[in-house]
Amino acid sequence: MKGCIIDSSASDLALAVIDEDKVYEYVGNAGARRHTQSGVSANELDYVGVVVGPGSFTGIRIGVSTANAMAYASGAKLVEITELESMLALEDKALALIDCKHDNYYCLYKDGENLDYKAQNASEIDYAGKRILFTSPSLNNHVLVLKNKVEKGEFSAVAKPFYMKKSSAEM
Repeated sequence: MKGCIIDSSASDLALAVIDEDKVYEYVGNAGARRHTQSGVSANELDYVGVVVGPGSFTGIRIGVSTANAMAYASGAKLVEITELESMLALEDKALALIDCKHDNYYCLYKDGENLDYKAQNASEIDYAGKRILFTSPSLNNHVLVLKNKVEKGEFSAVAKPFYMKKSSAEM
């Protein structure tokens, strides 16, 4: 399997190139280009994964547009990944939370294969009986989610941003 993952949903760009069992990572906003050391060219990609949200409105749009263009140009299959499902990649029953300011959170409740996404304020969150995760996922988690979705055949014809609530401008 050869693929790549684009995560531009946060302040730092995160890229991973997967060449069978090797993963080449780059996280940052400047400097080295370690992902280019993989030797995998765009036309060799079988899969392009992209983090579709939640996160930075502009960052998500850039990542999704780039992934769509790469998949179209290379013939690779598209895989959409959410930041929240990556946070829970190694969990069976848990709750992932991303602070979206003003006492509001993006939430993912996971119970086995059941995923329930919600945008909630702090008083609405159901913490009972769940492991709670606040930390951002690693690229390794993104790779796990990508491989899992590839195995299940969960592909998208076109990747689209995953917005859990309206933007400030829309409200």
